[in-house]
Amino acid sequence: MKYLVSVVTCFLLSACSFGDADVEFNPQKGEERAYQLYSNTKITVDNGGRTETVNAASHQLLRYKVIETGKNSQFEVYVDYLKMRDSQGSSVSSGERAELNPEMHAIFSQGFEFTLNIDDGSVKEFSALNKPLWQAQLAERGIELELELKKLFSSSAFINTIPAKVGAIVALPAYQGHANAKLTVLQVTDSHVLTQVESVGDQTKIYGQLLLERERGWLEQMALVAEVPFERYGYKGTMRSNVLMVPQQRRLGDLTQRVGLDYDFPALEYQKTPEVVLDDVNKPLTQDDVFHFDTGYFEQQDDLLNISYQHDFSGYKPEGEFRLTDITAHSADGSVLPIKLNKVGSYSYAEKDGFYRSVEQNLLIGWNAPAELLAQVVEFRAKAHYQGAKLVKLELKPDPTKTVTLQYKDLQLELSPIPDKPLSYLLKSRDATNKFWLAGRFDGAEGAMVKYQFALANGPDWLTSAEQNMLALVSSVNYESTTLFNFPAEPPMLTIYVNTAADSSELTKNVRFIPINDYVQNAAYPPVYQQTLYSDDMYASHDDQAQPAIPVDPALLEPQMVAKYGVSLLLTAEQAAVCRLSVVDAPKVNGHTLQWTHISSNSSLGGGLDKLMLYQLTSADGIRRNFYDIQVSSTLACSGTPQWQALAYQPEQGWLIDITQLPNLDTNQTVADFMRQYRFLNAQNLPLAPAMQVDSSDFYQRPLQQVLREQRWFMLAGRAAAIEYLTISGEPVNKQWVNTFSALP
Repeated sequence: MKYLVSVVTCFLLSACSFGDADVEFNPQKGEERAYQLYSNTKITVDNGGRTETVNAASHQLLRYKVIETGKNSQFEVYVDYLKMRDSQGSSVSSGERAELNPEMHAIFSQGFEFTLNIDDGSVKEFSALNKPLWQAQLAERGIELELELKKLFSSSAFINTIPAKVGAIVALPAYQGHANAKLTVLQVTDSHVLTQVESVGDQTKIYGQLLLERERGWLEQMALVAEVPFERYGYKGTMRSNVLMVPQQRRLGDLTQRVGLDYDFPALEYQKTPEVVLDDVNKPLTQDDVFHFDTGYFEQQDDLLNISYQHDFSGYKPEGEFRLTDITAHSADGSVLPIKLNKVGSYSYAEKDGFYRSVEQNLLIGWNAPAELLAQVVEFRAKAHYQGAKLVKLELKPDPTKTVTLQYKDLQLELSPIPDKPLSYLLKSRDATNKFWLAGRFDGAEGAMVKYQFALANGPDWLTSAEQNMLALVSSVNYESTTLFNFPAEPPMLTIYVNTAADSSELTKNVRFIPINDYVQNAAYPPVYQQTLYSDDMYASHDDQAQPAIPVDPALLEPQMVAKYGVSLLLTAEQAAVCRLSVVDAPKVNGHTLQWTHISSNSSLGGGLDKLMLYQLTSADGIRRNFYDIQVSSTLACSGTPQWQALAYQPEQGWLIDITQLPNLDTNQTVADFMRQYRFLNAQNLPLAPAMQVDSSDFYQRPLQQVLREQRWFMLAGRAAAIEYLTISGEPVNKQWVNTFSALP
C-alpha cells in the first residue's frame, strides 16, 4: 500500500475553526474539488562505501467529494488518473490493463473514503471503497499499514485554527513526526490566505507554501519540500521529496513538464520591431481565417494527448482562446469508444512559418485501459471554439526613485527600479481573472537587455531553483509575469502591449482530428512543422559563427590550403549547380587517382543539402587528403554566374506545388537536383525543404517523379511565399591552377 502516501497528500493540510477572524473549514454536502498532483522522491543511500540513488515520481488527478457534513464529516477520494514510476524500471498506471496489477487496480479504480473530526482536525477512519479487498490487505499487512496511516494522520493533518493575520504562527505538534513544525501566515487577501509550513532539525528540513480559501477553508494549492533521514532493510541515507498540488481548473498543463523546469532564460537585447497599427492587428478574424480546414490532428506524448488545429492566418496577431467541447473518439467502423479525456491546458501560438496553431492538452483518465483504447481511435470529433483577442497599448513612465503602477480593468502593472542598479527595472503584471497577459512587445525598450523571469519565491536557501519555481507557482492563484529591463539610457516612456479578449462573437466549427502520421501524409493539409532546406538556416539564430564570404562571380573563387598538405575550395550551392571541379593532371598516390570530393557537413535524415559546398582534394577512395612532394593541376569550369529569377506562379496552397507551372523541368532528375534548380521561399525569405515521406533515408537521391503526388504535385515542408528558379548570366568561367605540395621535412 505504498501508493497511499501519494493519494492522501492533497489533504495533509486544510483548515477548520470557528470565528470571524480565522479561516474556517466549512465543506458543503455534495461539493467536489478536483486537483492535479505531482510528487517526486530521491532516495540516496550508502551501500558499503558506494552511494546509490533511487528516484520515483507520481502524477495524479484526484477528486474529493463531501458525502456528509457535521462534526464527523465524511469524504470520498477518487483517483481519475495515476502514473507512478521509478528509476529501477517499475511503474503503475491507470492506463494499463487491470491484470497487470490487479490488486492495485481494484482498489484505486473505486477510490477511498475517510471521516474527519471537524473539532480537532483528526482523521478518524480511512478505507478503500473496495471493502473486501481492503480487509484482505489489512489482514495481510495490518501492522505496516497501521504505521503508514499513523504517520499520515496522527499529526495535525487538518489544522484547527489559522488566523487571517499576516505574521500569525500556528504550532503543528508532531507534524509528519517533527515536533518543532510551525505554520506562518505570509499573506492575506479578500479571497485567500497564503501560509508557509517549516521545520528544521539536525537531519530534517521541511518547507512548503499553502494557499487556502478564506470563505470555506479548502486547501487551494500547495508546494512542499522535505528532506529527512531514510532507513529501511538495513540501509541508511537521505530522502528528499517534492509535492506540488494545484486545482485542475487552473489548466497549468501537465505538471510533470513543469516541476523540473529550472532553466534560467538569458537576457537578450530587445530589437526594434516594425511599427504596429492596432486597427490592422485587431481587425476581427473571419470564419475562414480561423477554421479554414475541417480536420486537425492528435498525437500522444506519454499519457498526454495533444489535439491540434492549424489556422489559416499569420502575421503579428493577438492570441485568441481555443477550446474543444463534445469530444468523442471513433474507431474504424464508426463506433464511439469509451475514452475519457481531462483537459489540463491549451494554448495558441504562431509557428515558425508565421501561421497560428491551437493545441488542447488532455490526460487519458479512467481505469478501462484507455491507452489501449487510444490505439483503436481513427479520429476524434469535437466542436471547436475560438474567441478572438485584441491588443491594447498601456504606458508607464519609468521613475528611478519609486515604483509606478497602472490598473487596466483586472490587470495591474507595476514597474519598479532595482536598488543599486541604475537603469534597471522590474516589470510585474498580475491579473485576477487570467484574461490579460503581456504580448512581449515593448516600445521604448529598443537596445535594452530584457530577461523574462519566473515569479520569485521567498523560500529558504537550501531549496533548488526548480523547487523555488514550484513554490512561486502556488503562491498565488493569479498568473504573474516578471520581466527585467536593463536600459542603455533612461527611457521617457515604456509602451506595453497587452493581449486580452476581443468583443467579437465566438467562432465555432465541427472538426475531426486524425492521427498525426495520417495528417502529414495528406496533401490537403498544411505541413505540421516547417523545415528549411539548409540546416544552416534552421539553426542560424543559435549559431554565433559568422558565415564565410564567398564571391558571387565564380571567377573570383580561390582554393585554400589546409594544414599545408591539403587543399579545399568552398562554393555556394548555386555555384556548385553550374560549376564542375576536376583534376586535370596529377600523379597517382598509392595506386589511386586524385579527385575533388564533396565533403558534406549535413547528417540529417534523408541526406539533406548543404548551403555551402566544401570540396577537398582526395584520393579516389576518399581516404587520403594530405599530399607530399607532388604537383596537382585543377580546373573549375562554370557555365556562367548563377542568378535566381522570380516566377509569377503562386500556388493556391503554399505547401503544394504544381510542377506543370515550373519551366524547363525534368522529372527524371533527382530531388536534390530539383531543389538546386528551384527554390521555394517562406515568409522569412528562406528556402523550404521538401516534405519527407515515411521512408526518407534516400529521399534526395530519388527521381523527382517518384515523390510527386498524382504525378503532378510536389509537397513542401512549409508554405511558400515566393518561387524562384536558377538562371545563368555572364560568360562561362574556366579557371585553372596548380597546387604544389612540399615534401615532408
